[in-house]
Amino acid sequence: MAPGIPPCPHAHVAAGAAPAYDAWRPFHAVKVLLGWKKRGFGHGMYNGFGGKVDPNESVQSAALRELEAHISAPLEPCGLLFFVGQGHAHAHHITVFRATSWLRDPTESDEMRPEWFAFPPLDTPSALAPNTATAPLDLPPFPYHLMWKDDPLWIPLLLTGKYFIARVDYGPVPVPSPTDTPQLLEQGAGYSLNGTFVESGMQRWWVATVDEHEWKLRRIWEI
Repeated sequence: MAPGIPPCPHAHVAAGAAPAYDAWRPFHAVKVLLGWKKRGFGHGMYNGFGGKVDPNESVQSAALRELEAHISAPLEPCGLLFFVGQGHAHAHHITVFRATSWLRDPTESDEMRPEWFAFPPLDTPSALAPNTATAPLDLPPFPYHLMWKDDPLWIPLLLTGKYFIARVDYGPVPVPSPTDTPQLLEQGAGYSLNGTFVESGMQRWWVATVDEHEWKLRRIWEI
């Protein structure tokens, strides 16, 4: 079984060693809602709205709780993301939710500023209806350049109604030789290698889709 696919040792370690996170991106055929991070981890980047799962709280309850600060919407679990960073004490285990409708307009919080963007170009076969406009003139283009490096790997699956699991291993890029020992910098901003700054990037990754029936039957997102 490939590393990171539940149930397996990696998934158990990731879920047990560090708090779980949830993230979601509500959308419809012509626009996607993202949040600009105003402070803390990921400051200055666009992402979904989410946060830590409290003890004895389900991931779906946590997603709805975090969501209430910005918008009200029904959520569907659709993906699992595993992130492993070289030198980090814990891995990240993230449940992804999607919403295709909402009950009120988004509002800004002290942590996130909601913004609408045009539906991005898709590298996977689109599930959009024929003749659907994907780039309204009154919306800015989808900001992949201001998002996490792995987002283009799985966002097309999210936006075309797929269910998916992905793992990404982050570390110094270019990958150092086996004899070198890079040191993780504070706040995970990169690495120091022989006194030289080295950027953190994706070293290896995989992405897999999951059959809808299998996803819902086994409730993989709850593992």
